Amino acid sequence: MMPNQKFYQRAALGGLLALFLSRTVEANEDSMNFRAAAALNCRGSCPSEIIADGAIAMESAGAFRAIATTLAPNPVVVRLASSGGSLVGSLQLGQAFREFNATVIVGKEARCVSACVYAFLGGTVRRVAGGRIGVHRFRPEGAESDGEFPAVLVQRAIEVLTKYVTQMGANPELIAVAMSVPPPAVHFLDAGELRRLRIVN
Repeated sequence: MMPNQKFYQRAALGGLLALFLSRTVEANEDSMNFRAAAALNCRGSCPSEIIADGAIAMESAGAFRAIATTLAPNPVVVRLASSGGSLVGSLQLGQAFREFNATVIVGKEARCVSACVYAFLGGTVRRVAGGRIGVHRFRPEGAESDGEFPAVLVQRAIEVLTKYVTQMGANPELIAVAMSVPPPAVHFLDAGELRRLRIVN
């Protein structure tokens, strides 16, 4: 495939996923904020920690890259908490995490729900340390039900997500688990599921 064809294919897939929203609705939640913090329980040479919380937006990956670049070449640890947000934004954020070989942690009392799980998968090292990861089915942005969007596009989005999850080293069964839970319900994954689906490593 020629470079221009690859570009247009990526653009088309991004456009497809941008039609979908995957989040638990928290009306007052702001777009994701990134801030550097001192490493916890660390002596000597410590990694750089980034606190990432809020709703994932299309701009989130760029915002993460901007702060992570200032911390290079130190290893990056991301402490992640989000109720979800933009589906394509979450994939882009996960790819940005992987670019920086980030360790991603959902810490004590934090929640990573809905689209957030796909961003979490971008971590080279992924840990749940007292937090919770929850999944449910995505749906068209602004739609009240799944039936408001053509099934063929839903299936194409599932294929894109399956490829992404596989590339990140997780079990593509995750997609089936998420698709079985209609929003606004959330299924919180237990420790056995996190290991079986290779969400943690």
